Amino acid sequence: MTLPSITSTRSYSAPASIWTILICTTVILGSLLGLFTNVYKKQLTKEIYRDAAYQLTANASALASAIDSRLLLSNGLKAFVVNELSHNDEINPAYFDTFATQFMGQIEGIRNFSIYPNGIAKYVYPSVGNEKILGLNVFTAKDPSVRKNAQRAQLTDDITVLGPRELAQGGVGLMSRQSIYIDNRFWGFVSVVLDITPILQEADLFNAYKGIDFAVRGNGRHLLGDPKLFDSPKLLEEVELMEGYWEIAAVPRKVFLDSVHSKIKVIQLICAFSLLMILYFLYVQLTQKAKLQSLVNVRTNNLEQAEEELRGQLNLLENKEQAVRYMAYHDAVTGLYNRTYFNEHLGNLIEKSKESGLTLAVLYLDLDHFKSINDTLGHIYGDILLKEVGQRLSWALNGGESISRIGGDEFTIIVPNVVSSDQARDIAIQVRELFQQPFLLKDTEYFVTTSIGVALYPDNGEDDITLMRNADLAMYRAKEEGKNQYRFFDGTMFPDAKETMEIKNSLRRALERDEFLIHYQPQVDVPSGRIIGLEALIRWNHPMRGLIPPSSFIPIAEDSGLIVPIGERVLQMVCAQSKAWRQAGFPPIRIAVNLSARQFGQKDLTERIKQIVEDNQLDPGDIELEITENMAMKDDKQATLQELRDMGFKISIDDFGTQYSSLAYLKKLPVDKIKIDRSFINGISRDHKDEAIILAMLLIADRLNLSIIAEGVETSEQLSFLQDNQCHEIQGFIFHKPQPAEMIEQLLHKQSAIVKGQA
Repeated sequence: MTLPSITSTRSYSAPASIWTILICTTVILGSLLGLFTNVYKKQLTKEIYRDAAYQLTANASALASAIDSRLLLSNGLKAFVVNELSHNDEINPAYFDTFATQFMGQIEGIRNFSIYPNGIAKYVYPSVGNEKILGLNVFTAKDPSVRKNAQRAQLTDDITVLGPRELAQGGVGLMSRQSIYIDNRFWGFVSVVLDITPILQEADLFNAYKGIDFAVRGNGRHLLGDPKLFDSPKLLEEVELMEGYWEIAAVPRKVFLDSVHSKIKVIQLICAFSLLMILYFLYVQLTQKAKLQSLVNVRTNNLEQAEEELRGQLNLLENKEQAVRYMAYHDAVTGLYNRTYFNEHLGNLIEKSKESGLTLAVLYLDLDHFKSINDTLGHIYGDILLKEVGQRLSWALNGGESISRIGGDEFTIIVPNVVSSDQARDIAIQVRELFQQPFLLKDTEYFVTTSIGVALYPDNGEDDITLMRNADLAMYRAKEEGKNQYRFFDGTMFPDAKETMEIKNSLRRALERDEFLIHYQPQVDVPSGRIIGLEALIRWNHPMRGLIPPSSFIPIAEDSGLIVPIGERVLQMVCAQSKAWRQAGFPPIRIAVNLSARQFGQKDLTERIKQIVEDNQLDPGDIELEITENMAMKDDKQATLQELRDMGFKISIDDFGTQYSSLAYLKKLPVDKIKIDRSFINGISRDHKDEAIILAMLLIADRLNLSIIAEGVETSEQLSFLQDNQCHEIQGFIFHKPQPAEMIEQLLHKQSAIVKGQA
């Protein structure tokens, strides 16, 4: 009996086709596994570097915050010194020690606080350990970098930074220095010296358990870690300071990269084993399609998971890009669009309107009296108010309008596809009504209104700059006419709009460049013919336009708030000129200086005026302060007037009779003189009512024992009327026009010569 089956089995060999399938399967799967492990290795390495980059960015941000927060301490020290000097001639060491102790105990890494009058270290806290600093003159220091830093700091009001460097008292540190000017004169410096190590500790740069190795250097000086990392840094972050920059170079720690290599090796071994198993099962169960299909399904699921992970990474990147874009185009306080978005959006809408022929409107909003909220409650509550304004506008406007906060208390609304001006008017009215309800701040209701300017495209401008400018001008007209209202731009109402904008933009530069001049108009005692006083009148010597009269720029300065520094500069110039005349041998002569309403609103007005007069070694009686009738009649200003008068200043009311004051107020006002306005003087010999008013003023002044002077006297008829009615102090063109100081000096020479001749 034969056993063919057994014989057949023993001699069985796999067909060539099966080996072909196995070889092809091995090549294909081996290539896929190699590609997969390579991609996975790159992904793991990328994640390690990404995590390292995140850590490095966090450390760089922490380092920048730690350095900046300490450098800014010089601002507080400067404020302390300025405050001390405003009340005393010198710094009180005890107060200085108390001030410095508050910060030394709370913030680590402060080596010392120091004050350098005239560049010489006089006050240092703590004194122990910092003895080498006392008496150091930074302008003559041996170290040239110290001298250069002192010279640079003297020329700027900003914080200057020196270091990292070796400190005179030992160790490596960072030093901030800031200059102090008192009344535009250099007084000295304040300085804060910082230890480097606590700064690095606060930035978490000594943490041994981080996943990166890094090195730190500041302004080129190596401070921490392996300096070789800067040769070809894998990861590098720069920390920009007020001056100079620091760098942090980093690489992932080798142990993490090695772990990736080990993980890939393990995966490769597992994959190789899997491949052998697959080949085995293919060989044994080649015909079992179900099992093979299962294997294919498993592999497909793995690939889908990998694809899902990649899609998630892409979505993460897209979300980050959207967040950055949001920050670039939105205001941080209100969440509304910002100026950048507004400018781009307005330009795009104008281009679309040119193509479609449709009209659009720009509403320019400026909050009325917002500054008083900031000054009274502080900027935090000011921001709360701005956020509430943004919410009200967003809730009320939902018809396709674009709302933006472009800065400060200014908002804009772009209304596209405007059918008629009535549509823009309705929106302006709707916006104005939003501000009729009070704002609740600190459990108190505050009423804040808005002034609105409206400009239409293309009627009021065919480009974004013109349209925005005209909306701004219309807004200012709304403010001028009483605020809490809207105005449409009308070119006939602003014939000098362009010139007004140019003057507004040039005023600040004029103040910085000393372009203002003072002309003086003599005040004459008619019986004696002597000059008994002068009125100081400002002129603007514009480099392109020449002399600009005050009527062209004073209202703009009042509106912008620049009238405060301009008024203070005028008083300084007048006092300096009075001192110069005194030193030249002329007898004292009183000079009248105008005070604006904004100046009068300063809380420290009396101290500022007193300081300027004392700096020029003048007697307060040499200065006459002119205020308007409206300012004088305000109850909250009378205490200030009385304080100035008690100091010895003469107080006069300018433009008397032109407002709506009460004579009952006049008898209790702390004033010395009233000035008859030129509008009444012009009516002499032409209007009996003006003459009657002048006679009444003369009688009132006589009964109240006040001096009185007539201004704007230009004709002999006017002079005769005033003399006949016992008004002998005259100011006007009939005697002298306003003249520069050199011409006034010649008049004073002549008067002195006449007086000596009569003697």
